[in-house]
Formats: sequence, structure tokens, C-alpha cells
Amino acid sequence: MKTSGRRLRFAAPLASLALAAAGVAVTAPAAEAAPAPRPPQGDAVVKATKTLMAPKVSAAAAAAAPTAAKLSLKGQYQNTNYKCVPTSASMSLSTFGVSVSQDTLATQMGTTAAKGTTGNQSLPVMNGYVDPLGYSYGFTDVSTASKMMANVSYDIGVLKRAPVLGVWMEKLPWNAGMSGSKVGHAIIAYGYDSKAGTITVWDPWKPTGGSHTISAAKLAADAQSYGLDKVTAHTDADLSAVGDMTGDGKADLAGVDRATGKLWLYPGPALTASARKVIGTGGWNGMTELTGIGDLTGDGKADLVAVQKSDGTLWLYPGGTNALGTRIKIGTGGWNGMKDLTSIPDLTGDGKPDLIATKTSDGTLWVYPGKSKALGSRIKIGNSGWNGMTKLVGVNDITGDGKADLIAVRISEGTLWVYPGKSKALGTRTKLGSGWGGIRSLTYTGDVTGDGKADLIGVQSNTGVMYVYAGRATGFAARVQLTSGWNG
Repeated sequence: MKTSGRRLRFAAPLASLALAAAGVAVTAPAAEAAPAPRPPQGDAVVKATKTLMAPKVSAAAAAAAPTAAKLSLKGQYQNTNYKCVPTSASMSLSTFGVSVSQDTLATQMGTTAAKGTTGNQSLPVMNGYVDPLGYSYGFTDVSTASKMMANVSYDIGVLKRAPVLGVWMEKLPWNAGMSGSKVGHAIIAYGYDSKAGTITVWDPWKPTGGSHTISAAKLAADAQSYGLDKVTAHTDADLSAVGDMTGDGKADLAGVDRATGKLWLYPGPALTASARKVIGTGGWNGMTELTGIGDLTGDGKADLVAVQKSDGTLWLYPGGTNALGTRIKIGTGGWNGMKDLTSIPDLTGDGKPDLIATKTSDGTLWVYPGKSKALGSRIKIGNSGWNGMTKLVGVNDITGDGKADLIAVRISEGTLWVYPGKSKALGTRTKLGSGWGGIRSLTYTGDVTGDGKADLIGVQSNTGVMYVYAGRATGFAARVQLTSGWNG
């Protein structure tokens, strides 16, 4: 995946200014020594690329935001004159419930005194924290007051998250008189009032920073081009193949809308939002690890399994025509300690589909044999290290040995691997490709491309575009865009 060449470097300290008036829902950090002076550096530029762009806020989404909102935030100041991106990212991530220090983020982003932080370093790190939570960051245009307010009010008022904003430091009103031009800097927005046309920000540069309220028009004028790291929510939680539920002979998908908790059926092969049907009216955002598992109920239709978050129980939902049947408990507890649940065609040799999952406490991998409306005793098929893998997907035979295989992404480098299926075991893995770290909702589905082979689909996290990877005898072809709009 290509990444942005965004570079942010920071300015010298200026005379200290007072923080905002009382009543702001923010906690200022304790006093600390000011960073050593340094002349401003003016080489910070956002170079937004198509692959890193966030989708536009729809009119309906913008209308859903309240007229004013402010997040509770513990403000931070950068501890050097070049860590505004890690510091702003740390504050933004805290609104997701993620606690990570500016120093840790600076290390992960490769931040240096000489070069600051570039976008192709910062965005992947930030997305590494929020993608598993169902969100993504992406660059978006905030060049006008209306665009600025629409994006900020959506992130803060609807999603309850604080976006990071790249600005020209010398243009900010609280830096009046500052020397230099195009001095790149990062701040966050955490409040707004659309009637007043104002936005409340936290600037991590201690000499002049802290909490400030600024007009949306002025902030737009001070922002770098495509400078907002807009937050978007994924609408395809636990997207999964469910076989043919519409009765047209084509494989379909199901997925949870995180915002409403509804379960939707997406008829194949188009998989468009306009054709989707509700098959679960609510409460599905209380379930996790949803995955199709083939026919365990013996009625000839593919079924679903999902984990109930509140108590870790595992449930089987019988498949029907445009509907699901009454659920059956097939796991009494402890399933909150498993992740990356995925079905796989018969690995145990009993003629029924099986379930694979990783145990989070020790990184072991297990297969659960499929039984009639139940699962059999689990078998360990991976001794350790599976916490370092994600997006596990059971697929038909692509290694040529006649057995179903498992594919998975290595988290640390975004590489895709295939593990040959053996009898109640997996063989030696082979690398299939790289650049898969920014892809979510990997799902092995029916024939989307019309060539008679099952295909793989995935969603680009930051853009919400769904791609299809055509099935091949030994892997998958280059991706082709299928649909868009999978970020809300």
C-alpha cells in the first residue's frame, strides 16, 4: 500500500499564554520544563494520496451531529519541540480508550529531531490501534468553514472521537507575531459549536498552546491541505460469508452495522448497500466474532456462529431464507478469550465444517470439529505465536493437496500467508503477498467475478472501498474495486 509523504516539524518556543477560560472539559497536565528553543522549521507539508483519503461525510451523517459537543479530554504537552504528531495522536487515541504515550508513539512512528514525523509513518501506527476497534483515520479536505465543521462535528458529535489536524503553526491566532512560514504543526479538535461557528482545539505546544476556541473559518484557513486525520467508523463489523440465504443460487454476505446493531444480508455477487436486507433488527453490536460455518443444523443451509460479549457464550444461528432461525447455545463460556474465529472446510475428516480460533492468553491455535448443532472437543493445531497473526480465513484448497487451507495476515509486516490443511493439523506456511495490513474484513465468499471460482473480498480500512481478489488455483489475483461506502 502506498502511504503519504506528510511531514510535520515544529517551531521554537514563544512567550507563554494563558489557557482557556474555566468550564472547558479538559484537564491540563502538571507543569513541566519548557523544551529548549529551536528556530522554526517550515518544511511540513501534507501530501494526501488517494489510498489514504477518508470518505466524505454524507449530508445525513452531518445532520445527525448535535449542534454542539465537547469531549472530556486530558490535555498533553509535547515533551520535545518535534513530537507534536505523537502527542496529538496520543490524545486522539485516548478518546478510543487507548492509552499510549507520546514517547511510545514517537518510537513506533520513527519520529526524529531532524525530520519530525511523516504521514506514511504516523497514519499506519494510529490505524494499527483503532482498526481492530472498528475505526480508521484518513486524510480529508477541510479547506472551507463548512467542510471543517461538517467533519469535526461528525467525529466529535457522532463518533465521540477527537481528530488530529495538521496546521500552519504561525497562522494560529495564539501565535501572532511568530516568525517563519509554513511551519507544520499538529493539534487536535475536541469540541465545537455549529451555531457559533467555532471549534475548540488542544495545541500540545506548551508555550502558547493548551485549549483554544477558534472560528471554523479561521481554522480552515490555518489548516494544511487535506490536513485533517478524519476518523471514520467501519460499517461492516464481522462481515462474513453465509452461503446462499436469498435462494438465488449465489453466495451472500452478512455484517453488523456498528451504529445501529442491525444485522444485514448483502446478496451476492453485487454486495451493494442498496440491495441489503435486515435479518437482525438489533442487538448485534453486542455480539462479536460472527462467522459463517456451513451447515451444522442439517437443513441444507449455511449457519452462523457468534460470541456474546457480555458472558463469552457461543451461539449457533440456523440459516434460513432471508432470515435466521432461533439461536442455539453451543459454547457455555470462555469464548471472549478466543479471537479470529473462522470456519474452514472439513479439517478433521468427519465430513462437517470446522471452526478455528486463536486463544488470546497464549497465542495457541485450535480447531473445533463441527458436529450436529454443536462443536466437538477442540484440538491444538498451533503451539504459539498466533497472537502475531490476524484476519484468519478458511479457504478451499489453493495449495494443490486436496485439503482446505488457512490464510492469515502477519500483523507486524502486513504479509499474507497460506497454511496448508492437513489431517487435524496445518503444514508449513507460504507467503502469498504483502501490503495486507490496511485491509480488513477479509472474507472468503462465493463466485463474485463470474469465473466459477470462489473469491476473497476485503475492505480498505481508511477509504471504505471493498475489493475482490479473484480466486486462482494457487492463490488470488490482483484486486478489483467492487463497491464503496463501507465506512460510516
